[in-house]
Amino acid sequence: MAAGLCVFATILGPLPVGAAGPPSPIPSSTQWTSQGPGPAVGGQAEIPPDSEVVGAIHTVVAHPTDAKTLYVGAVNGGVWKTVNSQSANPNWKPLTDGQATSGIGALDLDPTDPQANTLWAGVGRFSSFGRLGGNRVGLYKTTDGGDTWTPVTGGGVLFGKNISGVAARGNTIVIAVDTADSFTFGNIGIWRSTDGGASFTQIGVGNGAATGLPGGVTHDLVGDPTNPARLFTSVIFANSLGGLNGVYRSDNTGATWTKVSNAAMDALLISGGATGTGNVELAVGRHNNVYAALVNAGRLSGLFRSGDGGNTWTAMDRPLTGPANSGIHPGGQGAIHLSIVADPADPNLVYIGGDRQPRRAEEGLPAPGGFPNSIGANNFSGRLFRCNATLAAGSQCSPLTHVGTASNTSPHADSREMTFDADGNLIETDDGGIYRRSSPRTAAGDWASINGNLEVSEQHDISYDTRSNTTFAGSQDNNDPHQDNPDWFILLSGDGGDTGVDNQTAAPLSIRYDSAQGLQGFVRTFWNTANNLQSFVFPPLTVIGGGPAFSGQFTTPVEVNAVAPTRLVFGGANGVYESFDQGDTIRHISPVVINGSGVDAVSYGGLGNPDLLWVGAGDRLFRRTAPHPALLTQVLTYPGTGTGRTVRDIVIDPDDAGAVYLTNLTQVYRTVDGGTTWTDVSGNLPSFQPIALRAIAYVPRADGGGPSNDALVVSTFNGIYVSYEADGFTQWSPLGTGLPNVPIFDLHYDAADRVLVAGTLGRGAWKLKISENQ
Repeated sequence: MAAGLCVFATILGPLPVGAAGPPSPIPSSTQWTSQGPGPAVGGQAEIPPDSEVVGAIHTVVAHPTDAKTLYVGAVNGGVWKTVNSQSANPNWKPLTDGQATSGIGALDLDPTDPQANTLWAGVGRFSSFGRLGGNRVGLYKTTDGGDTWTPVTGGGVLFGKNISGVAARGNTIVIAVDTADSFTFGNIGIWRSTDGGASFTQIGVGNGAATGLPGGVTHDLVGDPTNPARLFTSVIFANSLGGLNGVYRSDNTGATWTKVSNAAMDALLISGGATGTGNVELAVGRHNNVYAALVNAGRLSGLFRSGDGGNTWTAMDRPLTGPANSGIHPGGQGAIHLSIVADPADPNLVYIGGDRQPRRAEEGLPAPGGFPNSIGANNFSGRLFRCNATLAAGSQCSPLTHVGTASNTSPHADSREMTFDADGNLIETDDGGIYRRSSPRTAAGDWASINGNLEVSEQHDISYDTRSNTTFAGSQDNNDPHQDNPDWFILLSGDGGDTGVDNQTAAPLSIRYDSAQGLQGFVRTFWNTANNLQSFVFPPLTVIGGGPAFSGQFTTPVEVNAVAPTRLVFGGANGVYESFDQGDTIRHISPVVINGSGVDAVSYGGLGNPDLLWVGAGDRLFRRTAPHPALLTQVLTYPGTGTGRTVRDIVIDPDDAGAVYLTNLTQVYRTVDGGTTWTDVSGNLPSFQPIALRAIAYVPRADGGGPSNDALVVSTFNGIYVSYEADGFTQWSPLGTGLPNVPIFDLHYDAADRVLVAGTLGRGAWKLKISENQ
């Protein structure tokens, strides 16, 4: 549409005085508004009445004297604070939306501040969605309880470092780094500042001769609550530098270190390989007691206790249930999902959390093989235990959930961190949010959600229902939540898949498509204008035409045809499948697989041609312009071929099937002749570096049939940008205000309601209303 109107304007010359001109640019002051979820109900927890979830929270700290005050760090949603955590619906406030990035890997309240107002946050990527996140920019510091923040980069030394632990003691700041943008021994390990963060020195170097601490990967860094100068960490890959893998202790705030682990622990601290150590979490109590939890090959391999500050260690039971000895990691996700905390009063109690509950079959129990399992779990909820070192071996650990509670309750799966509030309640964070366990030392307590209005959902796909004017999304950890403000509700369990909507076929009803990972549970649902579910169908996805069985990807692209919405395309791990009957049957139309990877992006259906299909797979682009058996063929003119930059998203101009736009990692490309020629319209986008492009949306902006100034919108890992037809789509500027600095993974423009919705990886869904004259 855009190109033709520009030509006509040139031929006809200036518009007469008083004639309508093209729409002006969307005002930069246009406000993005949060859509939630905060929270979503029906999640993968077992807490009546609603099993609330909000998204993944990686870390938590509790105020030392005020049980109502908590701080959390979300995996991609920033730092939040509540001062009424014990209310029925806690109110949370986002504190770091304006900072450079929102991925939080560590939090620490400085114990040398008697008012407990000094908090340090370490930036890191710990998302279960492939550990994706924003730029690694170091630390944030507040001295007023979160009202204001100061970025701390150590003079740039911390850029690119993934901070997994932080210990702040006045002007002395110690951090742990488990990986980095450039993964070399010179960029990881323990780092220390003695000037408040102005500069940092690497402490773990070489074989450890200089400081007692060798170089290598450090997963955790914890302090002694009774001795601020005492710290503990672990190191693996030290043997690559001539040092020793092990657990280490410092008694002078990280200046020098001593190896304290014993031979049994060292035997499990393995550098790489199939049985390598993927995680180590440490906990220090108030009675010179220390605990270490080690993960190998994704599962807890050892739990150890020291009663003398780490000088000597004793192995404790690993929590097990069922004759098959199903441990705390039935899902094999211990590299991220492991939490541990020492009881603040009892020196012999420790609490430990893993990933999810096992099915009966995984526990080695007789049929039926599903739920409830041996401890009463009814779904894949949280897997947490209480262990007592005074009990006999083989009987030390008991469930902290289900039969270990008063009402068979459990938080969400995939535990990340635990602490105690000032009233002795256990606080736990996981991939569903934050939960409180009352009376944790006995089975008399229960789990409760304290998610309140937290909005930290990681959404990788988003759709908008015109009929009910609502949004729904595919999210990591919490399936496909549907909007019902202020809460959202979840239909399925597990990780969410791609989403799609058909607002035409069943009018006045809408048809929505949802699924879980691998296209499991693919469902077609029908909704009325009041946003009420009317009916649902699980399409069988029966393969016709003799093609191979469909193989889904973790997130399988599902595209509704833009002009014939009963038709769908699925981007599988083994090629492209097309359906003419809403997913009841599917036909394998192309074995597009690039370097072992499946389909990455799909755009389907153009004006006057429902068979038009564009597919991106790796750095290759494919096109079909006629119905099957016409072939999906590679577009050899696409300039991104061979660059290694994956095609992220594709959009067809709804008024011109020959005009197509796409994003790869770093460029935006345009064709106006169906792919014969291409133009790089990235323009000034590189000035916004570092930038990683994700989604693209086309916004037609003709005014009553008059001249147009269509908009092209792209999302990135640090904002949303817009360009206009009048500038050849090459001059980019930020679109709207109010968005937090968070990765924007998906965009959806709805022409009927003139709204643009964005799915963020860490701060849920956002909406921008575009007025009629814009």
